[in-house]
Amino acid sequence: MEEEEFEQQKLIEKVTEYVKVRKELTLLKTVDKGSQLFANLLTDGLVLILAVLAFLFGSFALGFYLSEVLENSYGGFLIVAGIYLLAALILNSIKDKYLEKKIINIIIEKFFRDRK
Repeated sequence: MEEEEFEQQKLIEKVTEYVKVRKELTLLKTVDKGSQLFANLLTDGLVLILAVLAFLFGSFALGFYLSEVLENSYGGFLIVAGIYLLAALILNSIKDKYLEKKIINIIIEKFFRDRK
């Protein structure tokens, strides 16, 4: 009887220890996933900012170059604006069919990449 009570006590201790370890593991996994997500967002954000700056200065360079070629101070910038308008119209027409699904899949893959 006393031995059975001792076994039950050991079992209760093991179960409570197991629950504590699982709780700690869940916390550590959550912190790990959150820090990976934050680092990923930060680095992707920096890359995006640098790409936008390169694109902006490239656009200015192209606008000035075309203005010089056309010998018209605003003509080159109008051509660049027309190119961007055309690109925006094309992107708007294909975004539902191609772009959104690919972006969603990339985000899901990044979020669940360590489960493979």
